[in-house]
Amino acid sequence: MSMGVGLRIGSVVSTAVVASNDPGSPDPVVIVRDTVLHMCPDGTAILGGSAPHTIGETHTVSGFLPRVGDPAGVAVGDGSRYRAEDLVAGAMRCLLRECEPLPDHGGRTGGAPDIMATYPTRWDSAAVAALRDALDYADMSYLSLVSDAEAAAAWFESEIAERPGQLVGIYHVDDTGATVALIRSGVEAGKAFRFSSGGSPTAQIATALGAFGWLPSNLDAVVVTGDGLIARDSATIHGFATTVGEKFGVRCVVGPGPEQTAALGAAIRAAGFNPTTHKVTPIGLPPSYDVTEVIDAVVGEPVPSTSTSTTPSRPATRTNNPASAAAVGASPARVSGGTAVATPPEPRAVAQAGDESTADSTSRASWLVAAVVGLALVLVAIVFVLFVL
Repeated sequence: MSMGVGLRIGSVVSTAVVASNDPGSPDPVVIVRDTVLHMCPDGTAILGGSAPHTIGETHTVSGFLPRVGDPAGVAVGDGSRYRAEDLVAGAMRCLLRECEPLPDHGGRTGGAPDIMATYPTRWDSAAVAALRDALDYADMSYLSLVSDAEAAAAWFESEIAERPGQLVGIYHVDDTGATVALIRSGVEAGKAFRFSSGGSPTAQIATALGAFGWLPSNLDAVVVTGDGLIARDSATIHGFATTVGEKFGVRCVVGPGPEQTAALGAAIRAAGFNPTTHKVTPIGLPPSYDVTEVIDAVVGEPVPSTSTSTTPSRPATRTNNPASAAAVGASPARVSGGTAVATPPEPRAVAQAGDESTADSTSRASWLVAAVVGLALVLVAIVFVLFVL
């Protein structure tokens, strides 16, 4: 039996899915956690739930997903700043630990199940590369990446589509706007389009179609997904789907969750599903399934992007081979709704403005000393020439 693991770090909630695409296999196992990372003083990291009671202070950080690739980093603890991509990789590690123990079979090559993680479709190549680098640095190079849109399309083609190779529009709405992507045969047709909030879903989709010379009549289906607080507004999300379906006359479905759709699709793809070669084989999650059973329910609102402590951490410095927050590898332990994962090295730090000014001052002083010494040597040479020779 083939199996796959899908991971998705969202702005408010994060999801892990273990699924099989084989006929007669059990329904997917879905795990949901708040996207809040607790960095404990003993070197462990916990995703979701409340901050644990520990000896020493625990740093809590959220809101790091949109900062991936930002050289300014994310403020943690006493004001030190760390790379957001390391925090995302660490959150993925925590989610993956929640899925253990995984079997030693079920992968596409006969070994352990393959693992695929999604990233926001609107990300540019630099942000994707930053996350890839963080995962590789954290010894998670075995984890493949796919966009949210391509994963959501895989869910649709595996679960609902009557035939492969359809042109599927993915309309993803979040708290700051909407992203439209067009997927055919599991691959994005060019870049995704980003729109600010408040626009018409049909106009936004039509704009994306027109950029490639397509009309709404060329669409086979539209999948509506969501992220952030708006994803919890079922009436609004279903309203988008109804509007698009009636205006364009195409099938328009709301993905489960709807923030879980991409994680489900990633698990399906990790299990080996390919829309161009595989038969449509539902994974056991019916299209009308609006609320997926989870191991732990999402608890409360996300924690603001501030630390719960003022314990000083190691000063931020530049380094060519720094430690990653995601370099984890100890046995898990369930604490406060999450899994504690050991993180012996600290996150890669981002140089502070003060550090840079200090370095500049030191550099200027060095140049000044060098100039004085050089001038003295020149004067000695002149004196020697005039009075000795």
